[in-house]
Amino acid sequence: MPKSRPHLKAVPASPQRVVAYIRVSKERDGMISPELQLAAIEQHCERNSYRIVETITDLDMTGRFWKRRQVERAIGMIESGQADVLVVWKVSRVSRNRKDWAIAVDRVEGIGGRLESATEPIDTSTSSGRFARGMLAELAAFESERMGEQWKEVHSRRVKAGIPANGKPRFGYQYSKADGFSPDPVTGPVLAELYRRYLSGQTFYSLVKWLNDGPTRPVTGYGVSSDGMWSDRTVRRLMDQGFGAGFITRHGERLPGVHEPVITQDEWTEYLARREARRVYRRSERSQYLFSGMIRCSCGATMQAGLFGAGRTPKYKCSAVNAKRRHSGGYVMATTVEQEFLNWLEGVSANIEAEADLAAKAEQQSSKAADTAAHLKKELAKIGGRLDQLTNKMLDGTIPEDTYRRLRDDLADRRGELEVSIRDAQVVASRPPASLVPDLLENWAILPMDTKRDLLSRLITHAEVEPGRPRSRVTIHPRW
Repeated sequence: MPKSRPHLKAVPASPQRVVAYIRVSKERDGMISPELQLAAIEQHCERNSYRIVETITDLDMTGRFWKRRQVERAIGMIESGQADVLVVWKVSRVSRNRKDWAIAVDRVEGIGGRLESATEPIDTSTSSGRFARGMLAELAAFESERMGEQWKEVHSRRVKAGIPANGKPRFGYQYSKADGFSPDPVTGPVLAELYRRYLSGQTFYSLVKWLNDGPTRPVTGYGVSSDGMWSDRTVRRLMDQGFGAGFITRHGERLPGVHEPVITQDEWTEYLARREARRVYRRSERSQYLFSGMIRCSCGATMQAGLFGAGRTPKYKCSAVNAKRRHSGGYVMATTVEQEFLNWLEGVSANIEAEADLAAKAEQQSSKAADTAAHLKKELAKIGGRLDQLTNKMLDGTIPEDTYRRLRDDLADRRGELEVSIRDAQVVASRPPASLVPDLLENWAILPMDTKRDLLSRLITHAEVEPGRPRSRVTIHPRW
């Protein structure tokens, strides 16, 4: 019986040029390494007399989303004529998103290129072959959606149990499967010290310098810079998330966690209040004068800050009509007011332990602040009820939608103001303002204006000025 001849293939005039695309998913589905994928692609190209001109690899890239992946560059090589065939390990490597998959195939084949799978031999020149490839892509999308739903369920269960949705490292904490997150003996105290330094008046920039001068470095997940050093953005994100205060974050919302906090609830409340007070506004909304809004004339009028006189020096001016008829002059130097405040501050610091009634006054203030916070919380609850009623009226057609939106926005603004006021009252109730004096005196020369104004507003109600010549008289009115 004569031997059968091997199947002979026509040799192309020039080998087909191939761009090999490799993707390893974040989920590590199938645990197929880049090396194994490339080996399969090379074998496929050798069987078909292809020549690989470029190998593109995406590591830890999900197939559900197109952005940030290099598959766009691979397809671009086909479109620009640099390659003829795009070869992948499986069709799911291109995309697990139905829309992205359809667009990718159309772009490649629309200009005469081909998309081939090294491990799924399908003849896409026939309708049945294209149907089979489409089914594989549909299965890949189904599997991706199924895994996504499973992860959502896992994340939801973790969050309900007070555990972070993901296991990324948290600065200040160590992690074990048995105990979860617990304060790290080395970095935990550093995290707590960050909050306490901020509450004492230090800025984020001074905190960054303090951290970078020390041995600790940020962990992944907080926007680590390329050099691995701390930045003000990293420190803000770390502290604002509140993990050190016992909270976890889910879709931007803070929820109670089961891990042990490194700071107290009072310290966290005070931190939120100080962050709001030191918020950087637009230049037109931010005063460059220390006592703006906190200085009054003895005649009862407010005083306005500005550059007055022939020398254009910073002063506060009485805003009353015919101010000169009410008192001698109507101005006071800004430096005079600041120096009188510092003198008062030094006096308080020197007598902070000697004044027998200071503790009693602080206690009265704390009690008053606690009552204020309770009253504001009742008003906040009423606003919540009014918002619910307003929504029901809009759904019932009782009020038009534009009226609903206007009233809703007004109530939402008021709610935001109340929340800030409640935090301020809680801070006063938990920490008497006089306790800020030593730190403020020590750091006064290096504090920025917004921080000074923040701390100043917590110590005094206002400064009263009696204009006169050659020197005005300044009286500081403390909060206690």
